[in-house]
Amino acid sequence: MTRTTVHPFARLSAGAAVAAAILVLFTGCAPEPGSSGSDAGTDASVSAPADTKGANADSDSAADATGSWQQQGDPAESSKSHELPASFPSDAFVLPPDAPIDDAGERATGEWYLVLSVPNAEAAKTLWQSIIDSSGFTESDRSTTDDGGVSANLNSDALSVVALQIPQPDGSVLVSFDIATPSAAE
Repeated sequence: MTRTTVHPFARLSAGAAVAAAILVLFTGCAPEPGSSGSDAGTDASVSAPADTKGANADSDSAADATGSWQQQGDPAESSKSHELPASFPSDAFVLPPDAPIDDAGERATGEWYLVLSVPNAEAAKTLWQSIIDSSGFTESDRSTTDDGGVSANLNSDALSVVALQIPQPDGSVLVSFDIATPSAAE
């Protein structure tokens, strides 16, 4: 019987070839935005049109002109607005002058959202009651959660509001309002 000896470099070369093949396979899985990919003609490789007009024209895009993605900082923070929109019904939804706005915006004509952030549950209760009293709201359908959260409907002649108090792990509370004029709420 003859014994054949396999040179150690032959085993190493075979392992390197397998690793290289796997690397090549995985490299083609996710092309950069805007590139056509290696399998043009399949649904998986259809890229977005170069024209930026359309549904996303008003949004902040993280892709630059070459289609490469750029780091934009904390996405949760960059998409927040800490000021009320110009169309916000400040006469009908009265905020204290020092209200800590975490996020605010207009969803559609006659519909807004507002999120306030306060340090604790007691501050949330005080702020909540201040807004109800100053704005002339009546509260209905109030419910509470085991963690101290609150939900209720707030109504006035001018506005219909879904309000929430959302406790956070650090003890702070988000006080959230979905606000609509009666015509928008219908």
